[in-house]
Amino acid sequence: MVIFKYEIRNHAKYIFIWAIALAACIFLMIPVYYSLLNGAESSANPLYETLGSSDFFQSVGVSMEYLTAPLGIYSFLTSFFMLASGIFGMHFGMSIHTKEFSGKTSEYLFTKPHTRREIFCAKALTVLCGVLTVSISFIGASALSLCLFQPGFDGWEFFLVANSLLLLTLFFSALGLLIGVMFSGNRNPLLTAGLVAFAAYCTTSFSRIVGSKAISFLSPYSYFSAAEISHTGFYAWDYLVCCVLLAAIFLIAAYRLFLKKDVQFRS
Repeated sequence: MVIFKYEIRNHAKYIFIWAIALAACIFLMIPVYYSLLNGAESSANPLYETLGSSDFFQSVGVSMEYLTAPLGIYSFLTSFFMLASGIFGMHFGMSIHTKEFSGKTSEYLFTKPHTRREIFCAKALTVLCGVLTVSISFIGASALSLCLFQPGFDGWEFFLVANSLLLLTLFFSALGLLIGVMFSGNRNPLLTAGLVAFAAYCTTSFSRIVGSKAISFLSPYSYFSAAEISHTGFYAWDYLVCCVLLAAIFLIAAYRLFLKKDVQFRS
């Protein structure tokens, strides 16, 4: 708990900045986008015909039919916030390890009376708390904004769409922990996280345009399609299992590598 409290204090500002930023943005953007497109039920609006049939909307997994649904615009907005949350999760997971190298503090941690297991678990728990804080603030702001400006939406569908951001952020944070342990000397974790998340997002867009499900498994952004949630009432089981399994593999691999990792002592 000593290490956990220390890490939480050090990263509290970083976590709350992300939480407030995402919550404020989604709260303000929901009424703007719904009013801009004259409400989600205006299927006669020619703008929906243009947007819904474009390759861009196809690449983000939103059809014209779903755009006119009560949660269509919200799901469209969430798909972009998932890109930001993916960067946050991966950067947080990486930087909580790489900072020990760049800050020359690994000698301190490993020579104190704490086992490597305690150190890794405390860091992983810190990342988990950060991800939960950011995701819950996003979901809460989304629910409040929808209740005020777009009432009458389906609560279960909203929960599944909003919770997709949490699941995706957890996936990227597990991947970030693994990369942070493997490449502790990385001095640009934010750049790395941004490139990986953007490449994954582009992979999902490409797989949707060409209609290849095999390619879609290469990116976590393919695992949570709002249109699929609306159609079936739940996540696609094959994608959900793949997401949970890969995240568990990343976390276990990071843990085992951390236990065996050599520490570079410096004079």
